[in-house]
Amino acid sequence: LVEIRLHAVMVGADLLHASVDLREGCYARLTVSDDGHGMDQATLERVFEPFFTTKPAGKGTGLGLSVVHGIMRGHDGAVTVYSQPGKGTTFHLYFPAAANEARVAPPAQRAILPARGERVLYVDDEHALVQLATRALERLGYHVTGYSEPATALQNFQADPSAFDVVVSDLSMPGMSGFELAGAILAIRPDVPVLMTSGYVNPRDEDTARSIGVHSMILKPNTVEDLARILDGMFRGREG
Repeated sequence: LVEIRLHAVMVGADLLHASVDLREGCYARLTVSDDGHGMDQATLERVFEPFFTTKPAGKGTGLGLSVVHGIMRGHDGAVTVYSQPGKGTTFHLYFPAAANEARVAPPAQRAILPARGERVLYVDDEHALVQLATRALERLGYHVTGYSEPATALQNFQADPSAFDVVVSDLSMPGMSGFELAGAILAIRPDVPVLMTSGYVNPRDEDTARSIGVHSMILKPNTVEDLARILDGMFRGREG
């Protein structure tokens, strides 16, 4: 049995602990619950991680819930989950609610200036994402070298560390994580900006990124748009 409910809720101090993404205020809360097998605590702690799945190999990508989390966070919302083995699972999706009908036009986005041939090293284990980002950034005037294997990307960076002006890496990759890649690159050349992309970023990841020296964390699926603006700010002195 699957139940779907929608309620207006006021998030106060008593609910803030449910998610670091929640702020005090009014939300539309979409609740999706079932009476299925449920999940144990170990599974709950990883349920929003990219590529984590309880399905057999080849039966699931482990990306669904991480994308949901990224979308909710991108809209200033939050998603929480509650579950017990044998008692089912409940997801709460919190959408910020407007008190009145929205009439204000969205603010005009700052135009992105053409790039000046800055050299980007782009790394993501999803080959299709590498191709997409490469095409989009090259249309803006960047020179992009893309890799779907982080070890190969590191070898090429080691061969010529001065060949790149910025490094962009996915966080969760098999064989070598984005943080491991960033640490190795910054050990070779501490001045090169490293940007990290991910479908899900928890507070621990943000702390790790700061400690390593990662310039920015970019949430998927808005990677290309956000990346273009961050690069524009970095190279044109227009951040903020």
